[in-house]
Amino acid sequence: MKATRMFAFLAAAALCLTPVAALAADYPTKPVKIIVPFAAGGAADITTRLAAKIAEKYLGQPIAVENRPGGGGATGYGEVARSRPDGYTLSEVGPSVVIAPLTRKTPFATESFIPVVNMVYEPETVACLSKRFKTWEELVEYSKANPGAVKVSVSGAMASDHLAMLRLMKKTGLQWVVVPTNGSSQAMTSMLGGHVDLTTVSPSELSEQVRSGEVNYLLTLAAKKLTEFPNVPTANEKGIDLVDGPWRGIVAPKGTPEEIIARIEYTFLKAFNDPEFVEAYTKAGLPPDMWMNRKDFTEMFEQQKKDIAAVVSEVDVKGKK
Repeated sequence: MKATRMFAFLAAAALCLTPVAALAADYPTKPVKIIVPFAAGGAADITTRLAAKIAEKYLGQPIAVENRPGGGGATGYGEVARSRPDGYTLSEVGPSVVIAPLTRKTPFATESFIPVVNMVYEPETVACLSKRFKTWEELVEYSKANPGAVKVSVSGAMASDHLAMLRLMKKTGLQWVVVPTNGSSQAMTSMLGGHVDLTTVSPSELSEQVRSGEVNYLLTLAAKKLTEFPNVPTANEKGIDLVDGPWRGIVAPKGTPEEIIARIEYTFLKAFNDPEFVEAYTKAGLPPDMWMNRKDFTEMFEQQKKDIAAVVSEVDVKGKK
C-alpha cells in the first residue's frame, strides 16, 4: 500500500516537472512576448522593437513587443517577474530595474531576473526647443540668474534619467525643478509642447527634430563626442566630471531553464550580426555595436547594482521611498 502511494506521488511529481522539460526541449512552439515597461515611442520601445523584428527571423516564431508603462518601470517589471519562467514572457530592462528596488518598495527584485543580452548603450543628453536655449552656456547663465525657474522632464520618479539630472545639478550647483512623467515619450512631449524647459534623452530619440532645427542638444553625458552630433559638448569638456546613460537589455524570469536562456541568447546574437539590424539601428540613430552577450551583460548587470547603489547614496534619495 505504501509503495503504491509512493509511486502515485512520484508519478504526480513527474507530471508537474514534465511540461518544463518539454518546453526546454521544444522551445519555442508559440510566439514570444517582450514587455517594455515604458510607453510606446520612447528609446526603450524603439530599441526593443527594432531588435525583436530581426530576432524573430532566427527564433522561428513571432516576437510581440507590448508596452506596460507605469511606476518608472515597476509595473512591467513586476508583471514579468510574476510570469511563468518558460521563455515566452521576457522583459526589456535598463538601469531602472536596479534603481527602483533601491529607492522604494517594488513587486520585484533585481534577483527576479536572468540577464540574457544587452542591446545598446546610449548617453543621457540634455535637450530643449531651439527657441528656448541655444547653448549650454546660455542655459547655465539663465539658471544661475533664476534659481528654480528651469523645469526638466524625466521618464519617471527615480528613473535613470532622473538620477542623472540630480547628479548633474549637484555637480554644477544649478537648481532646476525635475518633473517626473510616465515614460520617456511623455517626457519628450512635455518639452516639445513647451510645458517644461528641458528634457534628457538618448541621442537617437530626438535626432530628427535636431536635424530639422526644432530641438537643440545642449550637453551630453557621453564619455566621448557623439558621432552623429559632434558639435554637442560633453560634460567633461565643460569641466563637469560626469558620464551617465542608459543601457537596454533583455532578461527572463528567474527559474527559466538554461536551455531556453541559451536559445534566446543565440537568437539575439544572430540578430545583432545581421546587416538588417545594423542598418535599422544606424538609421534610428542607435549605435549598432554596443550589444553584449550573456556573459558580458551579466557582469555589467552585477556591476551596475554596485554603481547605482553608490549613485543613490550620492544624491541622497534613499529617504524618498
